[in-house]
Amino acid sequence: MLNQEQKDAIEKAGFGSLLKLKDIEIRRELCKEIAYSFDLDKEEFNIQENKVKISIKDVEHILGFPSQGDEIKEHHSSELREYLSKNKTYGDDFIRIFVLYTIGFYLCPTLQPYVKSDYLGLVEEIDNIKNLNWSSLVLNFLIRSIREYREVLLGEGVYVSYVPYIRTSWRGQTTYAILGRKES
Repeated sequence: MLNQEQKDAIEKAGFGSLLKLKDIEIRRELCKEIAYSFDLDKEEFNIQENKVKISIKDVEHILGFPSQGDEIKEHHSSELREYLSKNKTYGDDFIRIFVLYTIGFYLCPTLQPYVKSDYLGLVEEIDNIKNLNWSSLVLNFLIRSIREYREVLLGEGVYVSYVPYIRTSWRGQTTYAILGRKES
C-alpha cells in the first residue's frame, strides 16, 4: 500500500514502529474482562489478584512511540484510508494525513467516522511530531475509554469496545498484547 518514500517519511516522523504491526483478531469477551479488571481509582489492572499498573514506558515498549516530549492533551474516515492507499506522495501533507488516520484508527479510535479537531494542532509542525509524547496520548485515552465504558455499562448496559493493549503477568512471565480493532 505504501511506497518506500512514504515509509521513510513515516519513519522520520517517529511512527515507523506502526509499519511493523500485524492485524490480529479481538475477542469481545476478552475486552470486557480487561475493562472489568481495571481499577479506575488506582489506574491499574487487577488480574488474578495481581496488581498491574500500565505506564507511559509500557506504552513506549509496546507500540514503539516516544514517551518523552510535550504531553499530548486530548478525519478518521474512509476518505483518509482511501487517500493513503491511492496517494504516492510522501511530503508534509501525506504525513499529516497519516498521523491523523493513525490517531483515529489505531491510537484513539472511536465509533465516529472522523478524527476530533482537537488533534489537528498536533500535525501543524511536521518536524515536531516525533517530539510529542504519543505514549501519554495512548495511555490517557485507554484510561478514559475504560472509565467511560464502565460508566456506560453501569448506567445503561451498553457495550462500546476499545482496549488497545494489555500487559499481564502469569506465573512470572510478562506478556504484552496489542489489541487492534478487529473483533470476533
